Amino acid sequence: MTERIFTGDGARKAPLTLAVLAAAVAIVLALGTGSASADQSADVTNDGEAVANTGGNVAVGNASDNDADVDQDADAHSGDDGDAVAANVGAAANVSDGTAEIHTGDASAVGVIAETSVDQQSDGSGVIALDDQEVHVDNDGEAVANTGGNVAVGNASDNDADVDQDAGADSGDDGDAVAANVGAATNVSDGTAEIHTGDANAVGVDAETSVDQQSDGSSVIALDDQEVHVDNDGEAVANTGGNVAVGNASDNDADVDQDADADSDDDGDAVAANFGAATNISDGTAEIHTGDATAIGVAASVFVNQVSESDFDGDRDRFGDLGIVFDVVDLVDHRGVWRCPVGAKI
Repeated sequence: MTERIFTGDGARKAPLTLAVLAAAVAIVLALGTGSASADQSADVTNDGEAVANTGGNVAVGNASDNDADVDQDADAHSGDDGDAVAANVGAAANVSDGTAEIHTGDASAVGVIAETSVDQQSDGSGVIALDDQEVHVDNDGEAVANTGGNVAVGNASDNDADVDQDAGADSGDDGDAVAANVGAATNVSDGTAEIHTGDANAVGVDAETSVDQQSDGSSVIALDDQEVHVDNDGEAVANTGGNVAVGNASDNDADVDQDADADSDDDGDAVAANFGAATNISDGTAEIHTGDATAIGVAASVFVNQVSESDFDGDRDRFGDLGIVFDVVDLVDHRGVWRCPVGAKI
């Protein structure tokens, strides 16, 4: 007995035409043989959405509204030779400070995590074997990971310091008159804002697919159709940015309003004096430290193993050494090997 093998890539292909195939089928059917068919289908669908968020935070260290006012009025009068002295000494001050810090953790989002394994086995017998093996795997995932979009403001205070002074001195005849104002309005404002974001990691689809299709039967004619469709569709968004840090956004107003009036008759002396200061001291520090952002739409591994093999070793008293081999590689989506004893060839 001699055995010959025809493969999809071999140099010795048996030509396959519709006429030849029809003739072969007619011969086999005339012999009164049986047939075997198997349809195997597997559909796997994984659909997922994931959102992980540690961002979108707002921190304000100081948002106070401060108002300091000094309102003074001094009047002095003397008659004849007496002296008159009127004095105002005042200070209005605001000291405002604030600290805002935001520390976010990591954010990880995975739309679909799938591990799919499909094993299809077909052992057909008879003269004609028709085996259909089909696998559909569909993974669709969306993932969003965010640690950003944070706002930190160290100092957003509103400060107002006002000094209003009025001094009047009036002496008669030879007396002296002194009117004096001493005032200070001061605002001191400081602020610190810090943002530290964690890492953001997003994966739309993380899939591992393994498909094993095997058709191994005993038949004269084996027409096997093996199909594998794997579709991985993923979208991923990772964000650690979009942060705003403001150390000092305070509004400061310092005013000094002074009025001094001195009046002396005859030989007296008159002195009117104002001593005033309006001061704003404002400082701020802002820092932003962002983590890493990683986005992967699809992270997938696909393994497909397809084997189609047919060996006929039937009833020789009935069929003799009949063997029919067709190269059907051109008709299917895989490469296959068919074996049979060689008796009659078409």
